[in-house]
Amino acid sequence: MLHKFPPCAGLLAGLFLSCAASAKTLTVCAAGPPRADCEYAGPRAIQAAVDRSVDGDTVLLRAGTYVPESFTDVPYKKYVIRGYVAIRDKRISVVGEPGAVLDGASGPPVAAIVVEGGEVSLRGLTLRNFRAGNAEDDLYEGHGVFVIDAAATLADTTIEKYAKMALTGRGTARLLASQVRILDGHVAIWLEESAHLHLCNSIVRNNDSAGIAAYANSSANVYNSVFDQNRDDGLYAEDDAAIFATNSLLLHNAPYAVRVIGNARAWVAYSVLFGNAAKGSEPQGKQSIRWGEQVIDRDPQTGADYALQPPLPGDPDVRSPRGVASMIGLAEVAACATHRSASAQFDRFR
Repeated sequence: MLHKFPPCAGLLAGLFLSCAASAKTLTVCAAGPPRADCEYAGPRAIQAAVDRSVDGDTVLLRAGTYVPESFTDVPYKKYVIRGYVAIRDKRISVVGEPGAVLDGASGPPVAAIVVEGGEVSLRGLTLRNFRAGNAEDDLYEGHGVFVIDAAATLADTTIEKYAKMALTGRGTARLLASQVRILDGHVAIWLEESAHLHLCNSIVRNNDSAGIAAYANSSANVYNSVFDQNRDDGLYAEDDAAIFATNSLLLHNAPYAVRVIGNARAWVAYSVLFGNAAKGSEPQGKQSIRWGEQVIDRDPQTGADYALQPPLPGDPDVRSPRGVASMIGLAEVAACATHRSASAQFDRFR
């Protein structure tokens, strides 16, 4: 399923490009007073720059560790998402220089970034250690990026050691994520209502709940990605949700690589499954999981596990221990930019 953005905007290398003629860059530093090359500085500087930005602007985070001291509460249904950075109804980019880290280990429990409405691009960021005051209440802290009724693009971003969900799409959220690393947290990706995710060239590893958990009428298209050592299923779909995955690795997940509940659907093709506690689970009497072509469970020559290797141009980001192509390539969907054929098949499947 392909979702188009308004004609005034486009996506290039993970950056949001606006047609605003007066676009500018607002620079932020983690510490010290504002200066010529750093207009905003200190723990509240990111929010200050976001609040001052207008459509088409870029908020540039200089290298450094940004620690929350304040927050903005964003209500959604019965919940309140408490964000260190809240971006509401804007069309902007937030870009981190190498070494730009948002760290929630100290300060009040908050979610790192909340996006409500608009179109936002996030690139080059590391979000880590975001904590929750109470894991079960309706005040949402401990999240990485929480997107509500907005279009969001994530690129070259790491979310790790978080208390609740790393990447969340609610309402009509449209998420495009590439080169995203989600590590060592709770639920990696949570989708609900009619949210849609397009995930590519990403790693979801060692989370104590699901790699993707999709509910209601949400959907996810996954390409060239790795789901490894997630302990409440690699891919999980419930209600009327749907997940399509191709050219990917599902490794060492438990209890299932893919689990489907209710009227949900999943389709996996051109992928490797290895070391999962069990392959799949679906409601009795239903064929809710479709295993497509080229789903294999080990290196066909050595029987060895698959592992991440440095990618080669034109190849998926996964290779066998022998350093050869992992036999999951399908030319017309092997690259994230050329997924029309697979998406059309997925639409028919739904």
